[in-house]
Amino acid sequence: MVSGGDMVLFVLQQVQPETPWHWIALAIAAVGEVLSVVFVLRVLARGGSPSSTVLWVVVILAAPWFGLLAYYLFPRRLQLKRLRRLKERQAQRPSRARGFGDLSRRNDADGTLTRLLLRFDDDAVTDGNAVTWLPSGRDFFDAAAAAIARARRFVHCQTYIFRADATGRRFLELLTAAAARGVEIRLLFDSFGSLGLKNAELQALRTAGGRAEAFLPLLWRRRPFTVNLRNHRKILVVDGEVAFTGGRNIGDEYATDRLGRTRQWLDAMVRIDGPAVARMHHLFAEDWYNATEEDVLAEGRVAALTPVAPVCGQDRVGVVRSGPDRDVPELWYAMVQAIADARSTVDISSPYVVPPPAFVLAMSVAAARGVRVRVHTNGAKVEAPILYHAQRSYYRELLTAGIEVYETLEDYNHAKVCVVDGRTVLVGSANLDMRSAHLNFEAAVVLPESPALALAILETLGQRCVACRRIREEDLSRDPIRKTIEGLCRLLSPVL
Repeated sequence: MVSGGDMVLFVLQQVQPETPWHWIALAIAAVGEVLSVVFVLRVLARGGSPSSTVLWVVVILAAPWFGLLAYYLFPRRLQLKRLRRLKERQAQRPSRARGFGDLSRRNDADGTLTRLLLRFDDDAVTDGNAVTWLPSGRDFFDAAAAAIARARRFVHCQTYIFRADATGRRFLELLTAAAARGVEIRLLFDSFGSLGLKNAELQALRTAGGRAEAFLPLLWRRRPFTVNLRNHRKILVVDGEVAFTGGRNIGDEYATDRLGRTRQWLDAMVRIDGPAVARMHHLFAEDWYNATEEDVLAEGRVAALTPVAPVCGQDRVGVVRSGPDRDVPELWYAMVQAIADARSTVDISSPYVVPPPAFVLAMSVAAARGVRVRVHTNGAKVEAPILYHAQRSYYRELLTAGIEVYETLEDYNHAKVCVVDGRTVLVGSANLDMRSAHLNFEAAVVLPESPALALAILETLGQRCVACRRIREEDLSRDPIRKTIEGLCRLLSPVL
C-alpha cells in the first residue's frame, strides 16, 4: 500500500531541494505520518467492530491528512463524554411513568421479553395503555393536528427531518398558533437531517413564544462538531396525555404518502394513550436537556405538573431506546429477544437491510428452528445505489439461512416495524442497519402481547407486499464485477 507520505515524498523528488516549498511539504508529510500512527493507535485502543476499525486504519494510513479530517468529522468519544454527563445529571430524577416496580413481585405473563425490559428499568413497562396503528400519512398528521389544536399546557415534538415544504409550514403554523394561545412549544430537530431548515422559517414560532432547537448542531459553539451522530427519533407528546412515535418525519412525502408523481411512500406510526406517554415524554426531556441543558421536568415547570395519563386500555407497553451514549442498547436487546421467543413467524420491515452480525444470527437461528422469517425492504429503483448494493451483499447469507426477503418494485418502504407470532409488536425509528445500531439515537415502543395491533400491522404489510417481489437464489448476481461492487459497498456499512 502506498501511503500519503510516500506519495508526497515522490512529488518532492521532482522539486529542487533548495526551494523552501520542499521543506514545507516535507514537514507536512512528516507530521501527517506521525499523526496517522498516533490516531491508528487510538482507533485500535478504542475497540469497536472489526470492520469499522479496519476501515479507519486503512483510510488513515492510506491518506493521513484526509483520514485525520474524516476522523475528526466522524468522532464519537468527545461528544459522548458530554452527553453521558448530561444524561447522568438528568437521570437523577426518576421517570414519572407508573411502571411495574420490583421485578421479584411480578409474574412473567409475557415471558422473557417483559422480564428483559424490566431489567433495564422498573418503569420501562406500563399497563393500561391504548395503542393505535396509524399506517397512512393522513392518519398521523390529522391525529397530530387535532391533538395540537386541543393542547392546553405543552407540545413537545422531536424529529430527524423537518422540511420547510407545504407540510412543514402547515405544521409550524399549528405550533405557532398553539404558542400564541399560551401553550409551551418545544421543537427539537436533528441538525444534519434538517440541514435545509432556516432560522427565518422558525422565526414566527419563536416570536410567538415557542422554542426550536437543533440537536448536535454541525457548528457547535465551544465544542467539537460532528456529522456522524444523529438523533433519528420521532416523538410527539401533547399535554402528557397522548404521544406519537414511529418512522415519519415532517415533510410532504411523509404526509401525502407520495414519492414523486407515481410512487407511494410507505411508512408507519402509532398513537399512545395511557401511562406509557410519561415514559415517552421522559425520553424527549432527556434529549431536550442534552441539546439545551434545560430541564423541562424540573420542579415547578408546566410539564412537571402534568399528571400521568390515566389507564385507558389493555395494552402493556415498553418504551425502549438506543444510542451511542448508552451502555445497553435496550431497543436492540428487545428485538433480539422477541425473535428468540418466536415460535411461528417473524415479520420485519426496514428501508435498509445492512444488519449487525448479532441480528443476522438471531434471524438465522429462528429460521433454523422452523420459524418463518420475512424481511420487507426496498428495491433498486428507489434505494440509493451504495445502500442497495451494500444490502444485496447480505442477501445470499439471509436466503441460505431460510429467511425470506421482499423488495419493493416502485414504492419506497420507510416503515420500521417488527411483528412476532402475530402478537408481539415493536414500532419505532430504527432501521435494520449498522448506523441505527451503533450511531443513531433511536426509540421504539414494544408490546409483548397485543394481537389486535399485530393483526392490523400484518394486514398493512400484506397489502403492501402485493407490489413487491420475493428475492430468490437465482436473482442473486453471479457477475464477479457486480459481486465485487457489492462487497466494496458492504465495507462502508458501518457509516452508511
